Amino acid sequence: MKQAFTLTELVVVISIIGLLMGMLLPAVSRAREQAKVTVVNAELRQIGIALDMYFDDNRKFPPTHEDCGTGKLTDHLYQLPRALITSHYLPSTPKGEAMTTNLEDRYHLNHTYKYRSVGEIIKSVNKIEKFDGAQLWIPNNFPASSSINTEEGRWRPDENECNPQAGNGCQRFFPLVSPVSWVVFSLGPNFSQYGLDEKLGADNSNRYPVPKELWYTPKERMGFIVRMRIKNGSQIGSFEGN
Repeated sequence: MKQAFTLTELVVVISIIGLLMGMLLPAVSRAREQAKVTVVNAELRQIGIALDMYFDDNRKFPPTHEDCGTGKLTDHLYQLPRALITSHYLPSTPKGEAMTTNLEDRYHLNHTYKYRSVGEIIKSVNKIEKFDGAQLWIPNNFPASSSINTEEGRWRPDENECNPQAGNGCQRFFPLVSPVSWVVFSLGPNFSQYGLDEKLGADNSNRYPVPKELWYTPKERMGFIVRMRIKNGSQIGSFEGN
């Protein structure tokens, strides 16, 4: 006669299964996250290629879009440039969409990846500022070293790096004198505007995302996923494991 499992045996088996699931789920979660990060890096690389193509055709990079009333990263601040879409370097979105392109940040749905550069800037829809330019806060000796300390970096280009032939002061900046010409980035997993402000200080919270201390790492499982063009023409970022 076949003997059935006792209640104690069933409890032991269920406990073992639960223990195994508890051990496997974190590994599965990390594998899924790394797969998502890989896809984001591939899409940022695609944007980087589009930016280089735009530069080859126009001898400048597209303007930075700062035309967001709230100034919050969780809104449409620093969207991918419309110039890349109107010139057909990136796919467009249906008319009336808030996003400039359908390249959606996988960690910030219904929003594009972000773009910041040195050079021209748009603070009102499609209007390039005549007497202002986009800047990036860059640590001293970057990319060889990095820091988020305000005393160990500066805004680039500065007043000594403007185009002397532009007239009217520093209304146009050289895009290639800065150690970083442009940066495209995803907010990355577990983004918190409050956490970013706390790390950088509320008065200087827009000193992102160039410092490596703000980049995504598998250990911390948070931070910006970044790709940028440096002065020598190569592209670096968090995809290199920095």
